[in-house]
Amino acid sequence: MVHPQVRYIFQKMKISDNSDKYASLSDQELIEKLTATPVDEKLHTYFFTKKCKQFLRYISSNIYPCESEKQLWGEFYEFLSKDNWAVMRNWKNKNGATLYTYLAYCTTNHFIHKKLVDKKEQEQYLVPSSQNMYEQLAEFIEEEEDVQIYPIKEAFDMLNKRDQVILRMLVIDGHSALDAAPVIWKYIKNNKPLDEMEPKRVQCTIAMAKHRAQLALLNNLKQISKIN
Repeated sequence: MVHPQVRYIFQKMKISDNSDKYASLSDQELIEKLTATPVDEKLHTYFFTKKCKQFLRYISSNIYPCESEKQLWGEFYEFLSKDNWAVMRNWKNKNGATLYTYLAYCTTNHFIHKKLVDKKEQEQYLVPSSQNMYEQLAEFIEEEEDVQIYPIKEAFDMLNKRDQVILRMLVIDGHSALDAAPVIWKYIKNNKPLDEMEPKRVQCTIAMAKHRAQLALLNNLKQISKIN
């Protein structure tokens, strides 16, 4: 979901431009003002929408595609503000690097690592696991209809990736719809980015996708039963 500060930034984007005022700040002054309390909302808007726009656009286009600018800025904000803005505070003008160059380097590395972690996380939901997994699916199907369900592995392998991911995350691993949403949403056809959806709508959409996956698994079992 969208970080409150990022939501505020979007709301204020069309307010008077303060670029000249903030562009004159030195790197050290910028760090001190960005990390100070109370938050200077206009400075945050300038920093995220103007100061860092170029390298964030590059990251979104070439390294870590995001569904919307809100999502990208949200990820970036969480990265920078973590541990009391540790990334910002660690800049020491080493080797003459400007704050902008330093942030571009750190942020690029962060998103490269995040992409690898996300990929690994998705792949673990596509790899067949233990017999217990299929027993859980069998119990899931039995709740709906009394059928011969022991060819469950074959039926599961016949499913498309979306249905496999949905059943693995929601049924086998027991994740809630909202916890599983960042992974599952990539397999659901929806015109709206996840961070623009209300939680109830997300839960409803995923519940429907889960039901379709369940029906697909049941249909596969019936087909196998007829063949055998």
